[in-house]
Amino acid sequence: MVGMERPLSHRDAALLGWRRQPDRRSVQPHDRLVRPVQSRRPRAARQRQSHHLFSYNEKHNEANLEDNRDGANENHSTNCGHEGPTDDPTITALRGQLRRNQLACLLLAQGVPLLLAGDEVANSQSGNNNAYCQDNETGWINWGGLNREGDDLIDFIGQMTEMRKRFPQLRSRRWLDGRRADGSYGVLWLTPAAEEMKEQDWNFPESRFLAYVLGPIGPGRPPIFIVLNAAPEAIAFKFPKLPEYKGWQQLLDTADVKQTAAEFASASDAKAPPRSVLAFAGSA
Repeated sequence: MVGMERPLSHRDAALLGWRRQPDRRSVQPHDRLVRPVQSRRPRAARQRQSHHLFSYNEKHNEANLEDNRDGANENHSTNCGHEGPTDDPTITALRGQLRRNQLACLLLAQGVPLLLAGDEVANSQSGNNNAYCQDNETGWINWGGLNREGDDLIDFIGQMTEMRKRFPQLRSRRWLDGRRADGSYGVLWLTPAAEEMKEQDWNFPESRFLAYVLGPIGPGRPPIFIVLNAAPEAIAFKFPKLPEYKGWQQLLDTADVKQTAAEFASASDAKAPPRSVLAFAGSA
């Protein structure tokens, strides 16, 4: 309809969060993590990613011979300090971490994840976001990043898909609910102090921290605790204290390329590294 704006997609909402850029449509990341597409079933929702969103601030569609007028102007992208390819180790490290963050948000969200072919090896269309007419190297998938340190994220994606298999609450067939009358829950939204969020806690638009627990589905299955820190500095947080679970086993830290294993006691203190996604499994 004329005059109506499309709602932000999961990709766009996550990108705006990692860029610290608010949007007047005010879609919060938690909406897209547990409710990816409104008015559709959870299993029907699909998301996608694109590597060039962390390499270019603007679209570069000049090769399409339409004076760069074609293609969407709202990339919601960031070049991390340099437009296009660079060998600067600081920039390439940041791009790699933001790629892992975006992929983690995709694969930890409800709905069916859709990965753009080539994203696992840092394929880019040189900033062209409308390469339908480019039957050449611009539109073809470049597998040159395969086995290249920093570009090849096949193992990371494998780790994330294995996590989705292990935790059925990440691929629920029903919309998640909060605390139920019997004390059980689908999702608990937590403050950095591990307290359940109240109405006033949501009225903080500049916040770049999100933490929540997805409850176990079925007996003998653990909950999963997820922390997102989109701030450029570390943020202190406390591990939740839940009945039957004495500790939390680390499953994911996007700031740690080696993905070092660690165990934390319930109610203990920790820090989420800058621009990171963390995930932990409850242990009895």
